[in-house]
Amino acid sequence: MRRTFWSAVIALMFCPFALNTAAAGGYASSCYEQAVVPAVYKTVNQRVLVQAASSYVVQQPAKYAYQTRQVLVQPERVTYRTSPAVYQTQHHKVQVKPASSGWEYRTIKGRRILCKVHYPAVYQTASQRVLVKPASKVAVRHPAVYSHVKEKVLIQPASSHRVQKPAIYQTVSRNVLVQPARTVWQPIRAKGCR
Repeated sequence: MRRTFWSAVIALMFCPFALNTAAAGGYASSCYEQAVVPAVYKTVNQRVLVQAASSYVVQQPAKYAYQTRQVLVQPERVTYRTSPAVYQTQHHKVQVKPASSGWEYRTIKGRRILCKVHYPAVYQTASQRVLVKPASKVAVRHPAVYSHVKEKVLIQPASSHRVQKPAIYQTVSRNVLVQPARTVWQPIRAKGCR
């Protein structure tokens, strides 16, 4: 290619001489013609940014639930109940007067006689209230009283987290100029040229 180029240059330098020679009846040993070499392109795949990387925040609300729990309404306690004394009435004979003897006058068959008289003991039934069981305190145990309450409880607190969106790329094909169009001298075969 370089050799052809230099040949064309030399031909141009000697072109006036060749014309004069041709006019003088000479002959042309080689002939050249200007030609346009088209530009050379090649297809290049290029990675192009379609959408830049971004991020956004996602909010998670708090989560609640209802649960039933046992609540103490009244604690266990002990009270005392008074048990009254128990009495009983007992009856028994009580000697009011012991056996005795004494002298007394008696009239027997119209005669007044002094006699020794024995007197038996004199008894009387007496009632007496007797304590059978004294008064006492009895402990009474009252168990604790519970109730069930439904309440709202937090299961998971509110939170937030950032979501990253990666950049989006696309491969685009485009033609790139490798060599621009140029004009060259090309040798030709023409009548009158050897």
